[in-house]
Amino acid sequence: MAHRARKISIFSEILSGDAIIKIMFNKSQAFIWNGKEKQLKPVIRIPTQKIDELYGIEEQKKLLIENTKAFIEGKRVNNVLLWGERGTGKTTLIKSLLNYFKDTPLRMIQVLKSDIITISYLYDIIYENPQFRCIIFIDDLSFNENEEEFRDLKLIMDGGLEEFPENSVIYATSNRRTLMPAVSQSDNELFPEDTLQERASLIERFGLRIGFYRFSEEQYLEIVKHYASKNGISLSQNELIKKAHEWALVHGTTGRSAYQFVLSLQIP
Repeated sequence: MAHRARKISIFSEILSGDAIIKIMFNKSQAFIWNGKEKQLKPVIRIPTQKIDELYGIEEQKKLLIENTKAFIEGKRVNNVLLWGERGTGKTTLIKSLLNYFKDTPLRMIQVLKSDIITISYLYDIIYENPQFRCIIFIDDLSFNENEEEFRDLKLIMDGGLEEFPENSVIYATSNRRTLMPAVSQSDNELFPEDTLQERASLIERFGLRIGFYRFSEEQYLEIVKHYASKNGISLSQNELIKKAHEWALVHGTTGRSAYQFVLSLQIP
């Protein structure tokens, strides 16, 4: 990895910016967008999570895989919002696409909420590399009232006068179904229904909205058993279930909680 980074550094001194980006797209599968510098940083440590190891979200996996597969095949697909309970695998599912679609033209670019306004510059880079299919990934997306990024994202997703690249799509996660608080904090609005319409206008730009819900106790215990087996935990099943129940009373029955519980068992 270090050798590859040095090679790119050397090339950067003699090649144009476009040429450098083409090298990066050929060598790396994922990037982090620096909106301030208008630059891409290759991700060296690609997530290795296998999508088959995500339990309790079979329908959600199916929908996301189908949308992503069609996108890689060159079809126009919907922007995707994964919303719902925290700790249910929304972010992990998106990251696992990198492993699932390894050795394909898929590239993933993570953008922070604070850099949303600069996505138009990122679009220029994506447009110049049509042989790749780029997911713009925005994690843990939500807005408070009057945040400008809310309107910025609407404009970015519409494209405005400048059409967005056909080889790009936005995947976002959020704990909020509507990305914003359910109730307006302003008591002085003359037409509150207009605010509701404005909120809905952003959500409608995500044509595929996938919900994630609280796991049942049975699903939670199945995830615990899987992680315990994978990590070589040598407890009897009865003991494991008893301790898992005790853990859940404090931490809940999410997939994240199950994983953290098994990690705690590795400490003497």
